[in-house]
Amino acid sequence: MSNTLLARFAQNVFWLGRYIERVDNLARILDINETYARESHGAPDWGRVLEIYGDGERFRERHDEPGEHDILHFYVLDPHNPGSLTSTVSMARENARSIRHLISTEMWTQLNTFHTRVAQLTQRDIWPTNISRLCKEMKEACQTFEGIAEGTFFRGPAWHFYSMGKYIERADQTTRVLYLGCDLLEEDRDAVNTVRWNALLRSVAAYHAFRWVRPRGHRRADIINFLLHDEGFPRSVKLCVGAVEIHIENLVLRRGQPRVPAVENACTRLNFVLETGLGHRITAPVLRDFLDKLEQGLIHVSDEIASAYFRMG
Repeated sequence: MSNTLLARFAQNVFWLGRYIERVDNLARILDINETYARESHGAPDWGRVLEIYGDGERFRERHDEPGEHDILHFYVLDPHNPGSLTSTVSMARENARSIRHLISTEMWTQLNTFHTRVAQLTQRDIWPTNISRLCKEMKEACQTFEGIAEGTFFRGPAWHFYSMGKYIERADQTTRVLYLGCDLLEEDRDAVNTVRWNALLRSVAAYHAFRWVRPRGHRRADIINFLLHDEGFPRSVKLCVGAVEIHIENLVLRRGQPRVPAVENACTRLNFVLETGLGHRITAPVLRDFLDKLEQGLIHVSDEIASAYFRMG
């Protein structure tokens, strides 16, 4: 296999990584939102999901109030919502189809099976009694695909672009979930608040990892810093940004790609924000401003990668 990769194929595989990660994260957030509301004997606050993804305006264009059924339809079945599970899996498959010659047969087969299953979903699948089971199925399909990719995807340029997309999306999802922490910081620390912090951890599959690091209780700042900075947790922003840098470096050292200062500088600036932005006293306004800067930094890295590698001609 050549070390060169056409720009359109690099873009396809980059977005394949992003879309698979996006489906996995959305399914987890929908599941945790429903499960924790049930376990705390309350009604799920589906409006929080709109907040995480910044979809309030798009949702209100077609719906009056953020009710359970409408939001679940919006995020699972709605073909007009580009962020729904249906739309995202479809876009993942379309990108994979364009690079069929670059990915393994096993990856293609799994994604086709996944796509077929999602295309068969009906209103019955998003009934409150069924949504947790559906989300588990969606997560397992994504994790199966990721495991197959890990074991069968040739470690050439396509692998590096796939991984960069995956880790950029993963860091983005962690920062989005942390926006919920801004609201929790403004509330009193009571039993309900503790349940919500645990739900936040589970939204990024961090609960057991965090308990391993902090077995004797925690402060809210500990959770925030863990999700931002822990170098052993695979969804921390720091680990994800570091992984992106490693794959960029591998493109240069192992695949003969020229260095792109704009991409490297974007990563350096993002790391600078990550290491210097929060300070010791974490309040809701401080955290919100810091997360905005991280989001902009991730967008800048993604844009510079696109500008350097995905332009045709």
